[in-house]
Amino acid sequence: SIPMGQERCFDEMCFTVVHAETASKLGLTGQTVQANGRFYVVAVRVTSRSRGSAQSEGGLRALLWEAGKSYEVSPSGQQAWKAVNGETASLTTRLEPGANVTSVQVFDLPASASTPGLILTHGITPGYLVIGESPIFQKPTLMRIESDAGGDL
Repeated sequence: SIPMGQERCFDEMCFTVVHAETASKLGLTGQTVQANGRFYVVAVRVTSRSRGSAQSEGGLRALLWEAGKSYEVSPSGQQAWKAVNGETASLTTRLEPGANVTSVQVFDLPASASTPGLILTHGITPGYLVIGESPIFQKPTLMRIESDAGGDL
């Protein structure tokens, strides 16, 4: 697994978990959305290491992985976060060389979740079986999201 604050790169695009927190509800006062379990709000810095032209990592998406199961971004949690904080950059944002943005991803995990990790995936691609990106053959690369103190969020 990759420690929080350390980059994971795909060619010239790099991704770093820079902050994570949990919440039982998100949104504006009077319009809050309650998590089914617990919301995990994960901030990922996206950086272009390109020396030439603008780059993006097309098709990339984030999942949270906990106890052998993956969880998609929570549409209602993401909307509630956006209502308070404004639009967030996409993981697939096209960046000029040396530029970076922060993308916030919101997940809703069971309250029993204890040590989830972030997975960045391209889904089923031509290299899925050939290159070994498939979790069928190996455990996915987890980007840890625990606090700097090494404890719970």
